[in-house]
This record gives sequence, structure tokens and C-alpha cells, in this order.
Amino acid sequence: MVENTVPKAVKVSNASNILEITFDNGEKRYLRSHYMKNYLDAWSPSKGKGKRLNLILRPTAMWQGANPRIMDDGTVIIASNDRYSPDELWNDSVDSVSKLNSKEK
Repeated sequence: MVENTVPKAVKVSNASNILEITFDNGEKRYLRSHYMKNYLDAWSPSKGKGKRLNLILRPTAMWQGANPRIMDDGTVIIASNDRYSPDELWNDSVDSVSKLNSKEK
């Protein structure tokens, strides 16, 4: 049985709630932070339930830290409690920042 594996993050930078991820295959990809995703969802009538408290702070007022940690299994941790799995980092990211607005998840 062949196991599906995703590339592992080797470098992560957090800039204005957008993660720039460099993978071990050399590819660089981009992903919205969980905070930013929840903030944008809060504006949606269908996705906003339970997330509208995020509208109190502007996204620019929220800074999650500049030192993401990459664990041995490829999980990325930001601000000690915001976790991104290797599958999420690879499958939910896009190859260009401009594609973040058109990506539906």
C-alpha cells in the first residue's frame, strides 16, 4: 500500500496574518492564518456563527508572533497554541498570495 505523504514545511514566516511556507521540495506557498480565516468567516451569514467576536479587533491589530516553530512531524505552532498540521499547510495553501482571495474552503 502506497502512503500519501505531503511535503514538510522547513521554513515559515508570518506576515500580517498570512503564512509564507517553504517546503522541503523547494516550493513556496501561502496560507491565511486561522485568525484571519475566522475574521473573514465572521462577516459571512452562514459561516459567521460563533466567530463574530473577532470583528471587535481589526486584523492588523492582531499579531500572532514572529517565531513559528516547526515540530518534527511537520506541524507548525504559532504563539504556543495555534497549530497547523502538515496536511493543512500543504493542501490549504496556494502558490501565490493573489490566489488567497479566490480560494474557497
